[in-house]
Amino acid sequence: MISLVSNNFGGGSLTLKDYQSSGLCVLNGKITVNPFKPAYIAATRLELDLPAGFAMTRSAISTAILYSNDYRYHYGTVLQCWIENGKLCIEKLTAWDTSTSYIIYINSAFVTRGYRGEFTKATTKAVTITSDPNLFRFQNYCYIEKDAFVYFVGTFNTFPEYDTHGEGPFTLNLSGFALDVNVEIPLIVNGYDIGYNQIGSKLTSGTFINGNLSFSYPYGASDMGGYSSFFNFFAVRG
Repeated sequence: MISLVSNNFGGGSLTLKDYQSSGLCVLNGKITVNPFKPAYIAATRLELDLPAGFAMTRSAISTAILYSNDYRYHYGTVLQCWIENGKLCIEKLTAWDTSTSYIIYINSAFVTRGYRGEFTKATTKAVTITSDPNLFRFQNYCYIEKDAFVYFVGTFNTFPEYDTHGEGPFTLNLSGFALDVNVEIPLIVNGYDIGYNQIGSKLTSGTFINGNLSFSYPYGASDMGGYSSFFNFFAVRG
């Protein structure tokens, strides 16, 4: 774990799970942002000071996910994030600044900027859904398991729908997924309809623990889940 105690947007201190090497770093956690703080309003991008001695000083562009706190629905989108001169930098978007505080999920890997060496293809590992196939079926997925971290992206042909299955809670039971991963992730569950003046995609959050994913939907949040729901994340093990 690393502690980030100072930033340029008036936020509090936070901790992130971390894996560090000179060529690849993985960070997990979430950042709460108050868009009414004067420091946030003045910032052109969000910057969090990394601890002294952090293994990587500059990275290529990676991604984070903004998770808004709009009434009933959590809309959001992908943000650019990167490491620069000892800071974790995150793109600032103001589309949800009229709401209360919002969350930024960091479930990201960072690679060295300007790397010129060789690349090797990672070996994928099979996982199997053991939950009811009427609730969960992959369209496709990619799961990579390393000693210190995992990468998992999955899109679904079948996924619980609020309008049919209610708010949950639901559990995606998996065989073959690492049992030592404990991570909270956003799930993209936009459904078929795009709401009037909708900005971003509908999201909910879930937690991977003991090899399984548990989540629920907000009460009254229609048209969430179903076909093409997906997740995409890196997570530190242990």
